[in-house]
Amino acid sequence: MHLILVRKALPERLKDAGCPGDYTYSPAEGRMVVRMPDGEELTPGEAADRYNIPVL
Repeated sequence: MHLILVRKALPERLKDAGCPGDYTYSPAEGRMVVRMPDGEELTPGEAADRYNIPVL
């Protein structure tokens, strides 16, 4: 018997958890960030922590 786990990508899991931010590239940071409606920029890990999403 084989068990196959399918996991959604982090941006999808953030949206499903109710995160209102957009997952976008920040030229200033040089990486992907979650930009919240109030302008705050979070790393994907910080957003996952805030919305209680396991990243592993």
